[in-house]
Amino acid sequence: MRVLLFLLLCSGTVQGAEIFGSIYSWETFEPVENVVVEINTTPEQMLVSRDGSYSFTVPEGSYLLRAKYYEKNLLRLEAQERVDVLANGSYRIDLILFPVLEEELLFEDIELLVPEEQKERGTSTYLLFLALIMLLSAAAYLLHRRRAQEEPLPEDLSRVVEILKREGGRMKQSDLRRRLGCSEAKLSLMLAELEHRGRVRRFKKGRGKIVILK
Repeated sequence: MRVLLFLLLCSGTVQGAEIFGSIYSWETFEPVENVVVEINTTPEQMLVSRDGSYSFTVPEGSYLLRAKYYEKNLLRLEAQERVDVLANGSYRIDLILFPVLEEELLFEDIELLVPEEQKERGTSTYLLFLALIMLLSAAAYLLHRRRAQEEPLPEDLSRVVEILKREGGRMKQSDLRRRLGCSEAKLSLMLAELEHRGRVRRFKKGRGKIVILK
């Protein structure tokens, strides 16, 4: 009886690793509320994050962490991350929610009706049509990028640009993160947006990255 009681007490003190973090929106860089977060432990664990944060206790192993945001019962945003837990401790994994993408074929609904007498010219006509579509797409992309460059930057992105200017337009990404005091996930998201706007470029150097102001 005493041995059984001792084993029960010992088993109650065994703790696993803690996986925790925050859930950000790809668009606003802010935490997202009411997100369903799940991890494929046995049995599977799931929670609804009311404030944009989550935490799970898990044993050692390899897991898939998923976050889903629903709007009017439709899945709008999602994120997933593979986590390898090698020992007990704390693992911070911040998640960034991106829009759900549907696979579509660009020319899925386009049919070219070519008369029998024009079959020999059909291939050339199709290629010309395809080239025209690609040119129009490229022009639309360049116009969108130019407008993005001319738009005023949000406050957090402006701060990144100002820090780079004060440092001569060049910084290590790790040094920039320390100056901003934000998480690695949020900084990566901000730099990706600045790259999309054509304001910065990143280059890999050794184990880190260099951020250059354009």
